Amino acid sequence: MRFDNQVLFVTGGASGIGRATAERVVAEGGRAALVDLDGDRARAVAAEIGHGCIGLSANVADEMQVKAAVDATVEQLGGIDLALAAGGHAEFGDIAEWDHARFMKMVEVHLGGTFWVCKYVTPVMKSRGRGSIVTIASTAAVMANNKNVPYGAAKAGITGLTRQFSLEALPEVRVNCIAPGRTITGMTAPLMVQRGGDMERGEEIFGAPIPMKRMGRPEELAAAICFFLSDDASFITGQTLVVDGGETIS
Repeated sequence: MRFDNQVLFVTGGASGIGRATAERVVAEGGRAALVDLDGDRARAVAAEIGHGCIGLSANVADEMQVKAAVDATVEQLGGIDLALAAGGHAEFGDIAEWDHARFMKMVEVHLGGTFWVCKYVTPVMKSRGRGSIVTIASTAAVMANNKNVPYGAAKAGITGLTRQFSLEALPEVRVNCIAPGRTITGMTAPLMVQRGGDMERGEEIFGAPIPMKRMGRPEELAAAICFFLSDDASFITGQTLVVDGGETIS
């Protein structure tokens, strides 16, 4: 029961890695505020998980919506001890295809959304004397992929933000980053179907380059995230852990 009586604030909480992390935190004694662009889905998932979880609507690219979600969590659940900034979207293409609005959306959702979560949960944690934040980057932050410049740049920015902010958040709050490899989530499933024609074939195609010969599952990423969130990682901050089935070995 590593998270007994602790509260998790998680963006992108209605599906994928965010949901899996919330489920694990609850299974280990905590409660969660699931924040998502799809507020109805967030509330439905919170009801499914139970144990006092709540669902909230917010666009993480909007500072005031993130602040409102943090305030609502404190009001309804009594505080925030843990945070996961997992809200994001996937979009790819040659750099010549990207205009200013499309590029800025990528930066504002991924890098901006992470920044606003860190900004607003940290004072709450500091007032409680402790806390742990996990951000989500990607293997695209540490290796180059075709047609992936804006996404990779935004994710690389998250690793830098994590390292820089971890110093400011000390001594009460730890800030670490997980860089997932190819993982089956609500964000990647449409890409897999598009590439393979169906999920099964898409998973085969996406998993083929991975040394472990399969894609990751949200629950496997949640396990690594919960390590960073928990006191098992009490002497670790400012670090990025790659969880990718060995894709970045070479």
